[in-house]
Amino acid sequence: MRAWFKRWKYEWRYLFDQPVWDTGISPPELREYLSTHSPGRALDLGCGTGTNVVTLAKAGWQVSGVDFSRRAIGLARRKLKQHGLEAELWVESVTQLRPIKPSFDLILDIGCFHQLENKEREKYSRHIRRLLKPGGDYLLYAHYRMSPQDTYGINETDVERFLSFLRLIRRTEGLERQSRLSVWLWFHKDRS
Repeated sequence: MRAWFKRWKYEWRYLFDQPVWDTGISPPELREYLSTHSPGRALDLGCGTGTNVVTLAKAGWQVSGVDFSRRAIGLARRKLKQHGLEAELWVESVTQLRPIKPSFDLILDIGCFHQLENKEREKYSRHIRRLLKPGGDYLLYAHYRMSPQDTYGINETDVERFLSFLRLIRRTEGLERQSRLSVWLWFHKDRS
C-alpha cells in the first residue's frame, strides 16, 4: 500500500505540478564527468522526464533510463523524440531491475536513492553491484538525513554500504536550495 501511494504521489506531481526536482538542467557534476570520459553504456535511475538521458545521449552514450512514473517516462520519450535521440526507457521501480542486463560503464542517480526505505536500499545496492561493470562509475546525488530518526535522506551507513564493493573517488558536500544538506558521491568499481 505504501509503495502504491508513493507512486501515485509522483504521478500526481508530474500530471498537475512542476516538480521542484525537475529543473530541466543537467548538473555541472554530470557535465564535468561527461567531458572527461569516453561514451559508453549508461543507466539513469529515477530518470524522471529524461533531462539527463538526453544529455547523455547527446554526448554519445547508449542510455537506459528507469522511473516508476509512467507520466515521467512519457515526457522523457517526448524529449528524446524532439531531439532526434534514442534511449531505452523503463517504467519500473529502481528496486525491481531484473529485466535490465549488465554491464554499464556509468550508473547515475540524482535524488532517487535517498527516498527509498531501508529494506529497499539493500535491493537497490544489489542491483548496482550487478549492473555496474568493473571499471565503471556510479554517480549519486542525495540529501542527508535531517535527524537520526529520519528515513528520508542518506547517512554514513548508506555510504559504507556502497564502499563494501565500490571505491570512493570524490565526495562534494553541498546545500540544496539554501536549506538541505546534500552530497555528490562518485564511486568507482575496480577491476578484480
